[in-house]
Amino acid sequence: MTVSVLGMPRQLANESIAKYRQRFQAQLALIEAEEQRQAAAEAARLQAEAAAVAEKQRLQAEADTDAQVRLKEAQDLLQRHEAASIEKLKFWHFEPSKNHEDATPEEQHKEFLAKLVTRLVYTCNHLQCELANLRRVVRNHKDLHEDATRALDSRVQDLEQVEPGPDAGESSSAPSTRQLEELTT
Repeated sequence: MTVSVLGMPRQLANESIAKYRQRFQAQLALIEAEEQRQAAAEAARLQAEAAAVAEKQRLQAEADTDAQVRLKEAQDLLQRHEAASIEKLKFWHFEPSKNHEDATPEEQHKEFLAKLVTRLVYTCNHLQCELANLRRVVRNHKDLHEDATRALDSRVQDLEQVEPGPDAGESSSAPSTRQLEELTT
């Protein structure tokens, strides 16, 4: 071994320039491999993110379509129930006398009950519609939560599949095992 004459940065004592070049090129190869690994990991992360966004958009579009269909069905059902209730209420309805003061207490009571039942039916129908809307909101919230959970699980799986690079976790200033072995020989 020849003593270093040039005194290159990080050249070991008593290390020939050929050995220094060989060690330096090995370090460059490791750096290049790590750069490639990081670029591949970043590309995989970006691809997984894009896939998760696309899946979320697809699921949201499906949920919106399903919600529109369910809303239309609920509205149709509500209208049918309302029509059936109105038909039933016709039997309760009567024409009070023109002069409300001439109406008998029984007629006034029937009119009051008819109005009360009509308001009750409309209120029940409105509440059914509100409940359907609340179910839809809860279902959408649940779907969004499940989407976020799937995206998180996917990201964790991606991270678990990425193999750590060589010397992962070591400080860049710490000497490698090979450098220490070369010093002792």
